[in-house]
Amino acid sequence: MEKPGRNDPCYCGSGKKYKQCHMAADLAAEQEQRTWADAARALRVDLLEFAESERFDETADAAAAHYWNDYYNAETLPLMSASEAERYLDWLAFDHVLPSGERLVELYRAEQGAGMPAPRRELLDRWVAAGPMSGYELLGYERQTLRLREMASGGEFDVFEPAGHGDAPLGAIILGRLVPVHDHLEFFSLPAYIPPDEMADLADKLSAAQAADGDAGFLRRHNVLFIHHALEQAKLAGRPPVARLDPRHSPDGVQRRARHERVRVKGPNSRAETVPHMAQTRRKAI
Repeated sequence: MEKPGRNDPCYCGSGKKYKQCHMAADLAAEQEQRTWADAARALRVDLLEFAESERFDETADAAAAHYWNDYYNAETLPLMSASEAERYLDWLAFDHVLPSGERLVELYRAEQGAGMPAPRRELLDRWVAAGPMSGYELLGYERQTLRLREMASGGEFDVFEPAGHGDAPLGAIILGRLVPVHDHLEFFSLPAYIPPDEMADLADKLSAAQAADGDAGFLRRHNVLFIHHALEQAKLAGRPPVARLDPRHSPDGVQRRARHERVRVKGPNSRAETVPHMAQTRRKAI
């Protein structure tokens, strides 16, 4: 809804000027939204940088081969595109379990949570409790709100995504992690999608994983199957499954991203900041 001018009639139909009616409440609500959006962005930056810190190099290098089905390893990690790096670090922070039995996000909260501003700490507590990365069927959309159905549970969600549905058609499977931000859900990192014509046996793979490891935590342990399926389908379709294999880049021409360089982070407009964009495959971010 477009807001009226200060001296225009208020949209509520009271007959008063906007400045004498709902303007103060609307400005307060906008300020509250900015506070939570700023807290969410700062927390995203800190969490991703924490996950990429040198202390976790050993576990991150081994986890990368698992997540990427050996398309990336310790040597080739710097060749991840910015969006690939963001999604991988998202999974590493929230879903990968350390030898100690903790997740990185839990360790981050234990070490840094106490000194955080209140909104950021509240978000962190809610994000630690959030579900794993999953696949969501795109049922519909209205502007920047996506209507999604999770493949594993069948639950439906309305999700705010600043970039809207992007190139993803109805029926596509959106890959990402839902986290609460104030009064709505967002993706933690820039999501990717699997086109409807590349679904193939994805549902069967998910059902088999659930049958083999059917307790409540199976999806966090097996959600890499979504990534592996997308990589497999890209290869079958003749596309480079990952950015480092894109033939448009010679081995000497690929721009290496230094380890521990500030990562690409979803900003206010769902645009990446701080790292140059590299060519994307059709498994592009929305």
